[in-house]
Amino acid sequence: MSAHELDHLAIAVPAWPVAGSVLNRELGARWASGFTMPVFNPCQLAVADDMRLELLEPGGAEHSFIQRFLDGNDGRATPHHVTFKVHDIRAAITGAQAAGIEPILVNLNHRQWQEAFLHPKDTGLGFLAQMVQAPESIEEMTLGAPNATGECPWEQLDIEPVRLQAIHGLVPDLQRARRVLVSILGAREFRSGQTPTTLGFHWNNGADLLLTEARPDSASTGIQSLGILPSTETWAPGEYPADLLPQLQAGAKHPELGVRISALRASPVGART
Repeated sequence: MSAHELDHLAIAVPAWPVAGSVLNRELGARWASGFTMPVFNPCQLAVADDMRLELLEPGGAEHSFIQRFLDGNDGRATPHHVTFKVHDIRAAITGAQAAGIEPILVNLNHRQWQEAFLHPKDTGLGFLAQMVQAPESIEEMTLGAPNATGECPWEQLDIEPVRLQAIHGLVPDLQRARRVLVSILGAREFRSGQTPTTLGFHWNNGADLLLTEARPDSASTGIQSLGILPSTETWAPGEYPADLLPQLQAGAKHPELGVRISALRASPVGART
């Protein structure tokens, strides 16, 4: 069990500025870093406690996996992967293999950033999971790099960053996803709400992950919504309200991101689980 942090949610977008402006306006998210590469351009924004959201736009090369990913969603923005920081990437890979999952896109060539991915078809998660061992921050790694983008490319409003308390997703196989998150990625499981089809997963750092098993006739799985709180408030795993799912589903859908953003509120005393 090697993961210690849900580090960030990465979202594929046609271009940074529109999506970045929404994250700034709705979450108070602030530009942290960005750089360009031939096939894709990543930038990161920070909210409370330095929790990150990443925007991935296509690079300038003719063949871009982000462009292909967007094309598969009719060109619309959509979540791409969730990144988990691990202490030992080789141990994480071995743990996945012991569980019958062969990691893909393994790259251990650079000390500053070693990674492997778990394919959604192998995990029951409904989204791509990235495992990363990185002793430095993205800012430290890209400091002075010629392809680094020094300034935010959109106008930032001076808004207090919120806390990204929870990332909610629909999964095709909740019990399989549970085994992956607990046994491979080191999550602590908790009940969230009053439905057996939703489970919560907590790490020492970063947002919680809330997963609901999709109905057999569901047209989509994957990340659906972001549950936010004021920066001064946080919920321990046992403090989630019983009406959590209706709160998440009531959030406004933002097509610039492909997710809902839901301002969470505590239920009346006695309604928590």
